[in-house]
Order: sequence, then C-alpha cells, then structure tokens
Amino acid sequence: MMKALTYLLDKAYEWQKWIAGILVEAIKKYWLGLALCLVAMIVLDYFFGSVCFSLLFFGIPCPGCGMTRAAKLMLTGHFRESFHMHPLLLLVVIGIIGYPIIKKILKKYILIIKLYVIICIVIFIGVYIYRMNLYYPDIEPMVYYKDNYLHRVMLLLHNSGLVK
Repeated sequence: MMKALTYLLDKAYEWQKWIAGILVEAIKKYWLGLALCLVAMIVLDYFFGSVCFSLLFFGIPCPGCGMTRAAKLMLTGHFRESFHMHPLLLLVVIGIIGYPIIKKILKKYILIIKLYVIICIVIFIGVYIYRMNLYYPDIEPMVYYKDNYLHRVMLLLHNSGLVK
C-alpha cells in the first residue's frame, strides 16, 4: 500500500513539473503577445466598457460574450454567477488544460484537438442561439449596446443627408 502511494505521489510530482515547464516555456515564448493582448483588453474595457468587437462595432453580443466576466467570477469563487454569465467557460478551461495533456499522451493528438474544436464551435453556436432567444436584448451579457460604431456611422450619414 505504501509503495503504491509513493508511486502515485512520484507520478503526480512528475506531472506537476511537466505542466510547470510547459507554462514557463509558453510564457517565455509568448510573453510579448500575452502582454499586448492584456494591455489591449484593459484599454478596451477602460475606454469602451467591453472587450467584444462585435458589441462595440455592431451592438450585438457575440457567441463568446460574457466569457471574460465569467472567468473573473469563477476566479473569485462565484461559480453560479459565472455559469449564468457564460455556461461554456468550462469547455474552454477543459480545452486549455487538456491540450498539453493530450499532446503528451497521444501521438495523433491533432485529430482529437480538431474534433474537440469543431464540437465546441457547434455547441457555442447552439448555446448562442438559445441565449439570444432567451435573454436578448435585456439581460446581461446578451444586451444591445446602443452606443456602437455602426449606429454612430448611420447617425452621421443620416444627419448629413446621405441616408434617409
């Protein structure tokens, strides 16, 4: 019994080292891109109140709308509110965690990853349609953003007499 427990602890330690190595390698390799994305998200959120381009430009939420808020809620321990904000955050988390594990275990991991992505896209579209029918345009995060840029351009064209 003790030997089996020691073996399991050794394997767990190996996995921890391997995952930490992947994280460190990814940060070293992609730190600039990650930093620029983070800065862009902070700037967009600060100045425009959203990081969603669909919401900012067209006023309608995208299939991923609410994902950032859901992640913030999940990280602060508000799991029910996180699920309400975007129920598919768990699929993204599973994909992020599962990718390096599947890559290490399987030689033909690309096919499984592609299949997972296709399944996730289909599920995202289905849930998006359901959420739009159920919540749009009144309930967060599926709200209409009135101050979008398409609306501003149309007002400008209408006020200038180019569009009636």
